[in-house]
Amino acid sequence: MDLKFTFSGGGSKDHGHDDGHGHDDGPSGGPGIPLPFAGAPSSSSGVLEMRVTIEGDEVVCDGLSGDGVSYARSSKRAAELSPAAIAAGVRSTLARTGAALPEPLIESVTGVVLALDGREEAVLGELGLPVSAGSEQLSTVDAALQARVGISAGVPIRRA
Repeated sequence: MDLKFTFSGGGSKDHGHDDGHGHDDGPSGGPGIPLPFAGAPSSSSGVLEMRVTIEGDEVVCDGLSGDGVSYARSSKRAAELSPAAIAAGVRSTLARTGAALPEPLIESVTGVVLALDGREEAVLGELGLPVSAGSEQLSTVDAALQARVGISAGVPIRRA
């Protein structure tokens, strides 16, 4: 059996793959078949936020586009809901969600959004980040956090 696959456009009929059974390679120059799950899920938004919340005793992070498409999700159970334990959960879930994003998307994260039941500033302090209390943008990802979670330094962190 002779199987032929095209993963990008630009194919032509004259590949020299004549199998002697009258089968051709398909239409010349036609669109290729996308790899399985390539680009899925799909969004038309230019926004990709890592949204971190507390759900019961878990810290949950979702990689969400501006139009609500979820690209990745992870959670970590917090032993307690202290700022230190939540900070550990935030760091862990940001890293795990970032690692679960389709390959180039971690570089496209436009913001980190925290909804931590009023503990946002204390948690950022536990992460060693400077906090701008009372401002819409609480902080930014620094080089140390970037090294741990993969989100680019300078990405804004705000309260939901």
